[in-house]
Amino acid sequence: MKQNIVKAMKFLIYATFFVPLLVFPASFIFPFIVPKILMFRSLVELMIAGYILLLIINWQEFKPKFTLLNVALAAFFASFTISTFSGVDPYHSFWDNHERMLGLFTIFHYIAYYFICSSVFKTWDDWKKALKVFLTGGTLVMLIALFQVVKPDFLLNQGSDRVIATLGNAIYVGGYGLFLIFVSFLLFIKETNKVWKWLEPAAGVLALLGMFFSGTRGSMLGLVAGMGVAILGYIIVLKDFPKTRKILAGVAVAGVAVIALLYAFRESSFVQKIPAVNRTILTSFESVKNSPRWIAWESAVASWKEKPVFGWGPNNFFYAFNKYYQSKSLRFGYGETWFDNAHNILVNTLAVQGLVGLVSYLFIFVAGVVALTMARVKKMMDPHVVVMGISFLAAHLVQNVTVFENPTSYLYFMFWLAMIGGLSAKAMESNLAPAASKLVAAPDKRMKMGGVSTASVAALLLIFIFNIQPARANMKTLEALKYLSYQPEAGIELMKAALAFNSPHIDDIRSDLTRTVSSALGSENSKLSKEKSLEAFNIVFEAMKENVILHPYDIRNYLTLAQLSQVGYTLTGDTKYIGDYGNNLEIALTYSPKRQQVIYNLANFYLQIGKTDEAIKAIEGTINDDPKVGESYWRLAYIYKLIGKMDKAKEVLDLAEKNGVVFNQPEQAVIAQILSAPVTTKVDAK
Repeated sequence: MKQNIVKAMKFLIYATFFVPLLVFPASFIFPFIVPKILMFRSLVELMIAGYILLLIINWQEFKPKFTLLNVALAAFFASFTISTFSGVDPYHSFWDNHERMLGLFTIFHYIAYYFICSSVFKTWDDWKKALKVFLTGGTLVMLIALFQVVKPDFLLNQGSDRVIATLGNAIYVGGYGLFLIFVSFLLFIKETNKVWKWLEPAAGVLALLGMFFSGTRGSMLGLVAGMGVAILGYIIVLKDFPKTRKILAGVAVAGVAVIALLYAFRESSFVQKIPAVNRTILTSFESVKNSPRWIAWESAVASWKEKPVFGWGPNNFFYAFNKYYQSKSLRFGYGETWFDNAHNILVNTLAVQGLVGLVSYLFIFVAGVVALTMARVKKMMDPHVVVMGISFLAAHLVQNVTVFENPTSYLYFMFWLAMIGGLSAKAMESNLAPAASKLVAAPDKRMKMGGVSTASVAALLLIFIFNIQPARANMKTLEALKYLSYQPEAGIELMKAALAFNSPHIDDIRSDLTRTVSSALGSENSKLSKEKSLEAFNIVFEAMKENVILHPYDIRNYLTLAQLSQVGYTLTGDTKYIGDYGNNLEIALTYSPKRQQVIYNLANFYLQIGKTDEAIKAIEGTINDDPKVGESYWRLAYIYKLIGKMDKAKEVLDLAEKNGVVFNQPEQAVIAQILSAPVTTKVDAK
């Protein structure tokens, strides 16, 4: 019985290596994320059932060992849990949204995955076989990435010169390629089979190409850091091979020289044509400091100072960024004014999990390095495993300074940690005192089929509730969105069905449906009758009110309700909706006082109710907050023209020129309209 369960567990672990391949564009909203997470969680829930059975059969053999790395993972999970329930939005921290799906519930599955892998795989042969299967699955992803180089529109890549493969984000591809490079090298250096001796380096080359064509700077920096640590590590461990050490030192010098040459000729057409390298070499500290990400990092640090111990809660960076929003963000466009992640694992963790969370995260890397180092010091572990194990940890950490963890990165990171923990613990056990090593192993307990059946039914029930039902809700929502766009009356019934699903992501479902309905109702070519329009409006209006109750600090809910209020007034003529419009905007402004998008809409509200002075004051405030944002000037000039003060309108535009504001082409068209044609319509904020 025990061996059959172990075999089944290994098969389930192997299956997780192919989860990154899952993508269903026609079936799911966020098709690159949702099916992966739901499948991974389902596989892990089956593993948990099997693992519980193994613990019952032989607790002594399969129980988690008291090791530094195990303690580090437990501490990180404890920190994540405390921050979840002490943060500003526990519900969002627990479940996250469809776009990420990395809430506490999913993180629990990754932590369980770590402990299960480190308990089920016992020997290097076990890990080697698993690494080969992982490399096989990863190579398929990289092949798809390379196919997108030839066919940039394949699999929703939308013609981009940066490949996304089956992962949906070029950043994720870069990180995955980085991991596969280290896997392929470790397997190659220890391989004895002639066929695999060719296949493994070939897979490594494909991973390298995939990483390059992802154009991910963080992965490039991670690769350089990992290679540097690897060379240093081999120089240290290969004390008995002086010639090899000299060669490695020469490689290090050559590598530095190559990097120096690339930097020296960074403006040349040759360097600028090298994928990933060009973006990395051309990046300077000054360019980073003048980027939206730097603003996000500043907001993260500022928000951490408010909640220094446990932070704002995992996945709640959005709230922190809103409160400490900087007006200059709009210089880079509206797309750069919304951050749900700081794009830096260190400052993001500091903001959402506080100092405790950051220390616990870094402790994982320290514990991994210590475990491998101690095993090597006692000469109980292969030097290649030690050097590669530490090198990838360094590469992964450096890469994450510019990005963040994702469903695929958590998969390979937890597996790599499990390998490090499992092998180092096994090595240390073999170094026990002779008396301890002679202890008789605990006998297996007999497991009856009733226990197996109970565990299986429990796992299947969990899978149905927490994975199959959310999958059905997601698919039903996508179907409703399609019909709402083309056959809206049928879409209304499907919308009701989607909202009736008991999904933990009901908040996402409400928001997605509301955006589509709002767009349909606001269209001049709406296919809905007055009666059906009101029905659809009332459904989504109530749905968004429920979202406000669930997420009272989320300004997106208030902005959506404000937009719906405008629609409600158009449909009914009821002036109460004008009041709702202003009230929701004022609430949103309390949670993000400097956000121009809210202020512009609020100024529009003031104009609607005849409070022109308040509208002018609001827009003037945005100019004072950042004199470089052009939109504030033409909006203020527009208001002055609206009330017949063309001299003031021209003064505002002259001030913009004096402050060095450069208007883009659409803004120039608006300014031309202000200076010439009479006003016939109001200008809404985006």
